[in-house]
Amino acid sequence: MIIASIYPCPFDVQDRHEFNASLINKDKIYAYEEGKLTNIKNDGTSKFPERSLMMGFKELNITPDKVDKWVFPTPTTKIKQKDYFLFFTWFFKAYVGKKNDFPKWFEKHVEFVDHQLSHAALAVYGSNFNETAFLCMDGGGDFGDPRGYIFGDYKNKKFNVKFQSKGVDNIANFHSFLTDSIGFSGDDNGKTSGLASYGKIQQPLKKEFLKLIRIKKNIGVKFKRERFNKTNVNLSKIKADSYDRTKIFNFYPSDTNIFRLGAEYLPHDIAATGEEVLRESVQNLIKILRKETSLKNIVFSGGLFQNVGLNQNLLESEFEEVYFPSAPSDSGLSLGAALFIKNKKIANSKKTLSAYLGPSFSNKEIKQVLDSHRMIYSKPKNLIKKTAQLISAGKTIGWFQGRGEYGPRSLGSRSLVADPRKIRSKEKINQLLKKRDWFMPYAPSILEEDYKDWIEREHYSPYMQVAFYMQKDKISKVPSAVHVDGTSRVHVVRKSENILYWNLIKEFKRITKIPVLLNTSFNRHGISTISTPRQAIEHLLEGCMDFLVIDEYLVSFEENRKIINKKQIIETEDYLLKMNAIKRLDVFKKFGSKKQLSSYINKLSSLIGEEIIFENKKSIILKNKKFDLDSIQIRLKKLLKS
Repeated sequence: MIIASIYPCPFDVQDRHEFNASLINKDKIYAYEEGKLTNIKNDGTSKFPERSLMMGFKELNITPDKVDKWVFPTPTTKIKQKDYFLFFTWFFKAYVGKKNDFPKWFEKHVEFVDHQLSHAALAVYGSNFNETAFLCMDGGGDFGDPRGYIFGDYKNKKFNVKFQSKGVDNIANFHSFLTDSIGFSGDDNGKTSGLASYGKIQQPLKKEFLKLIRIKKNIGVKFKRERFNKTNVNLSKIKADSYDRTKIFNFYPSDTNIFRLGAEYLPHDIAATGEEVLRESVQNLIKILRKETSLKNIVFSGGLFQNVGLNQNLLESEFEEVYFPSAPSDSGLSLGAALFIKNKKIANSKKTLSAYLGPSFSNKEIKQVLDSHRMIYSKPKNLIKKTAQLISAGKTIGWFQGRGEYGPRSLGSRSLVADPRKIRSKEKINQLLKKRDWFMPYAPSILEEDYKDWIEREHYSPYMQVAFYMQKDKISKVPSAVHVDGTSRVHVVRKSENILYWNLIKEFKRITKIPVLLNTSFNRHGISTISTPRQAIEHLLEGCMDFLVIDEYLVSFEENRKIINKKQIIETEDYLLKMNAIKRLDVFKKFGSKKQLSSYINKLSSLIGEEIIFENKKSIILKNKKFDLDSIQIRLKKLLKS
């Protein structure tokens, strides 16, 4: 049976993100996100993932007319047959026959699967559990399946949903409101998690947050969400080459109850407190749900479970064994739906999944692209050895090999890799190459044979979905791969899964005695992880790495781009933390009471180590001089720089 699956459903009017497509042909699987091919992150302007689907047909060497089952998410309303007829005849040439015969063909060849059930199926069929409980939680599904929470079990090859709830007043959206309140886009939840490690839990704020939370088995975790004023369109965020509609249609922070409660607190303390509330709330729900099943295993899926700190906490849940899929967010829906239909139609077809399910490119295709760009490149006799030597010498490498990864993490197929032994590796990539937020952590890729000797808890983590505490005696050996709180988002590399990347780490270990590489996604800030050889070359020429290793070829930035040497300044994280807190004074020009501003000034004074006295917005005293809100920001920034 050949199955093609698309998210979202074509012709269904809805604003969704993470468009993706999947194909299954016997034991061969293809699954990939549209944004990795278009370079547009969370693209809400596409109608369906045409590029991704067509790349899948090429990868598996089949044509649309050979597909036995077409799978879509459940639509909002019944879509007209004539629209589907147009889709299958004109767009994909999957149907040949008379229009009057189409309804019968449609009935036989088209299936629909609910949003949350697709989440559950991806986790269940990706695990090695024959029986398991499942918990799916996200921001609210979509219009065809508005549930934001389902809990149930998988037994006797059947899914049984025990509890569910609809709506957007759930714990995932609490975290989005929290992220918004700090000043990030509501979809940039990972930034909140990264910043939280620099903060302290504020008990008064925690108590206020918890007052908004209620937990019941039939509704999941709900929170009281309130918005008080509209947020205007942010024209400054409109960029043709990195379009992100979530940032365009909102200024952050917006005026919500979460913002008002946290206005007087430092950004990193708000993040730390909110993360604590998130972890406690989900754990309390699981304690309730554990009583509803006799099963010892549980799988998690939905966008909420991209939070690696939460997932770390869930390893210690009421269940003995847990599993997180490679693509828990909406990017995993097409494959989840396809697997649901496959296992419904074919008995005993369940198998453990890999993350390397995207497109691949032949040596011939790659060489043609290199030559068309007139690139200077070499073909080393021992590419692995040469690359490991470059990394150990402090060079940043773009690593492009095999099939692209499915899901949000780069796992040694489309990765930027560097030496984890030097903290400057992380700072260099953050500030000079990727130009992203300084507090975002990087992951260590570590050999499966060695990972138990490096982290405190044994748990095979091939998808980089869980944070672990690094053993204390190992932290100083790989400082750039360990977050400020002592955790690492570990990527365990198995030889049978990715032999080339495994060999690279093995060679780096031979040179340095360290079985670890610093690993981050292959992309510049604001766009999706790259997918194609052309994208890789463009990133090299933009200075996002020192070398590109693509297939069997080594390409140097310096050889291909003549640049003027200038001194590059890399700031410390302590400096950037303080600057971030000073920047937050901007919100008090529009939001916040005098009392909250006064309290924030006191906290800022303590953080910076300078006495700042608040009288009012026009009278803020620093070193016996009076400043207004604008002037004090300028003065404090100058003070830090000096």
